[in-house]
Amino acid sequence: MIYLRTAVLLLLAFNFLVPAQGICDNASFDRFIKPVSNPVYLDDPRNETYIHVVHVLQNLPSRVHTELGSLPLNGRLNLTALRVTYALNDRFSLVAGKDGYIDFDPDSTLKDASGWGDIQAGAKYAIIHDPDKEFILSGKLMFEFSQGSRDVFQGNGDGHISPSFSFLKGIDKLQLVGTLGGILPFNHNQESTVLYHAWHASYAVTEKFRPLVELNHFAVMREANREELVASIAKFEGGDVINLGSQNGMSHRNFVTMAWGCRYRCMEYMDMGIAYEYPLSGNHNGLMDNRITFDLVFHF
Repeated sequence: MIYLRTAVLLLLAFNFLVPAQGICDNASFDRFIKPVSNPVYLDDPRNETYIHVVHVLQNLPSRVHTELGSLPLNGRLNLTALRVTYALNDRFSLVAGKDGYIDFDPDSTLKDASGWGDIQAGAKYAIIHDPDKEFILSGKLMFEFSQGSRDVFQGNGDGHISPSFSFLKGIDKLQLVGTLGGILPFNHNQESTVLYHAWHASYAVTEKFRPLVELNHFAVMREANREELVASIAKFEGGDVINLGSQNGMSHRNFVTMAWGCRYRCMEYMDMGIAYEYPLSGNHNGLMDNRITFDLVFHF
């Protein structure tokens, strides 16, 4: 964790010394925005240098489906995270995709806990980068390390890799983004294997303001076999932030959410986003009753 924070400080210093335009010429794509919901896996295919600060306030469902029946839960989960991307050019970037602190505060059944999340790091490459057609197709490979706190359902097994492809297409004032990827654990007994896809559409009402809608879908392809209480009784998986390693993840294998929100360009190098998200697949089949995501993006 301390090495990642040192790297962030070095990145900030470097960007104050070297103009961003000299590193990556993405001017034709500057008018587009990052998605807001599903901040770990709904990817922006552009290669840009930025710091992304995310805060998630997630209300837990009143009850959840388990092997012991429907159990009460309620409460909330708070996540504050930092994501950093450093673009070497308009085709290639290094990504620190997940570094945050989780506060898990249920009202019933489970105990309160807090701790650090797992860290993700990897790289992204633009396979197609066509400014004239306002189209980008990128591939990304992320490694998630298992150093996080088990009290907040992190640090399971030996980590995982997450390969994905994402695209961006501009059509006049409309922006479309899509991501398709997978979560492939190194230890199949400790984490579930998951396929995900996510979609974003936004419209430029003004140069600074874009309302947006997003859809996220996580599908368990292979359930794990963790010998731990929550993993052994939960009949669902955890979604984007948490991989429970549930023994019964195939019981409710599909977790689908819808998000509505907007992004606003506060100044030339900073914008903010907010989105309200809720499950379409049933709020008793996961850890989300609803969620508000707020973020700030600092471009360099």
